[in-house]
Amino acid sequence: MLFKKQITLALVAAVTVGASSAQNATAPDDSDVVQLNGETFQKFVDENPLVLAEFYAPWCGYCKSLAPEYVQAAAELKDKGIPLAQVDCTKDQQLCMEMEIRGYPSLRIFKDGKTDDSLEYKGGRTKDDIVKFMVKQNEPAVLVLNEKTAAEDLKKVLKEAGSAVIVDGGVKGFNSTFYEVAGSQRTFFTFVQNQNGDGKLKIYLQGEEDPIVYDGEDLDVQHFTEWIAVQSVPFFGDVDADTYERYLAAQVPMAYFFYTSKEERAEWEPTYKKLAKQYRGLINFVGLDTARFGKHADALNMKQQFPLFVIHDFRNDSKFGMPQLTEEEFKAAGQKETLKEKDVSKFVKDFLDNKLEPIVKSEDIPETQLTNVYKLVGKTHQELVHDPTKDVLVEYYAPWCGHCKRLAPTYEQLADVYASDEDAKDKVLIANIDFTENDVSGVHVEGFPTIVLYPAGKDSEPQYYDSTRSLESFFDFILEKGNNKIDGKAIKERLDNAEALDEDEEVEIEEPAVPEPEEEDVKITVTKNEEDDEQDAENSDDGEYKWSADEL
Repeated sequence: MLFKKQITLALVAAVTVGASSAQNATAPDDSDVVQLNGETFQKFVDENPLVLAEFYAPWCGYCKSLAPEYVQAAAELKDKGIPLAQVDCTKDQQLCMEMEIRGYPSLRIFKDGKTDDSLEYKGGRTKDDIVKFMVKQNEPAVLVLNEKTAAEDLKKVLKEAGSAVIVDGGVKGFNSTFYEVAGSQRTFFTFVQNQNGDGKLKIYLQGEEDPIVYDGEDLDVQHFTEWIAVQSVPFFGDVDADTYERYLAAQVPMAYFFYTSKEERAEWEPTYKKLAKQYRGLINFVGLDTARFGKHADALNMKQQFPLFVIHDFRNDSKFGMPQLTEEEFKAAGQKETLKEKDVSKFVKDFLDNKLEPIVKSEDIPETQLTNVYKLVGKTHQELVHDPTKDVLVEYYAPWCGHCKRLAPTYEQLADVYASDEDAKDKVLIANIDFTENDVSGVHVEGFPTIVLYPAGKDSEPQYYDSTRSLESFFDFILEKGNNKIDGKAIKERLDNAEALDEDEEVEIEEPAVPEPEEEDVKITVTKNEEDDEQDAENSDDGEYKWSADEL
């Protein structure tokens, strides 16, 4: 069972999908949505230079909600020569596997017949959103302004654009780079070129009069793209499921302001805009509506006491929160936290000056280690995995993970082998940590269990384990990737030989002087329920069997 824990926001709105069970996810036969399958798909995208295809399942609630909007969008886009299609993944599993479809609905944009280079649609799910997005895809990536009407045309673009507008004012030697980046970023931004402009590169943000001017030295594709990622986000905007990835792309820490009302947000907006302009490129400031996303405070290791200000540094997954009240104090304050502008400003400055300690979610440090598998917690993880004297193997697990449960006996045996040897026990540590209860930085966990070896030495890089979970494979991995070069197989062989010698020793037992009285045989029969056994083997994560005593 895989468990995704990326640097992602718990943006789950407190609303449910409003699709009626009677709503059909499949577009009606008389609609303009084209039904495709494995045999017709490639031919269709070859014949149409721009296609939006929905990969769906008939039972999917989100697909049912999308259906009427998708049908209306198809009708409007038909006249513009942009077809919309559907692929039922329950009928065409092979095609959906080839397209690497991982969830429903998945909307993909195909251009010029290129099925291996599709673009994922991440826009809104209304008819107007879909139409506007697809029409833009069909237009040139760059809007070139007319020399005579450039000023007026730019004003019109800025007024109508629904996103940041990037303007090339005739930068020397920049034409090909501008067009290349525009081609890949046109989905998110509007690119405008004025060859007779002021020779500067600018970004205009929605609602802001003054543009942001590029002041870097290098203007290659990489630097231009990175500049757009940082400068294109609002100075203070709300973050949600649609905008979150844009903030992630900026690769700078995010400061969240959890607000309880529109009035509260409006009151604080000038403060956060001022801070955002002061620290542009170092930290982004965003608002979160507590009615929809209040639970995200839990993911940031903070209590749901609002209004709330907290900083999340994605680069190492560290969280920094302002001091909070006790539950008693919060109740006495009328279930309302108090923030002061000067405190927020100082907190931001202290964060950027590295004066703050992160909030680390951690279980209590165990007083004693109960087995040879060393139990790590958030407070001890960094110190122990970076012990320069030891090769440290760590299993990152979840208590509910069936694969982790099945691994446990092998993992315990692995730890026992190294612990049995006087030399090895000081050079190899077998450990684990509950990833659901402890914050851990510097490790990439995408599924459970994730197993990582931290080789001895100061500058060693973590080594991720991706082989079979057998004792022999672990021995080979630690020997090959570890810096202490401890041979676990050799230790295991010595243990096995010692046990064999113990079993071969003869022990002389004297016969009792008085014979034992004879007893009647007692027959005990325990029957294994075969149906339960088969069902458990297929469905149970931990593979436990149910037994029943039929006769005693």
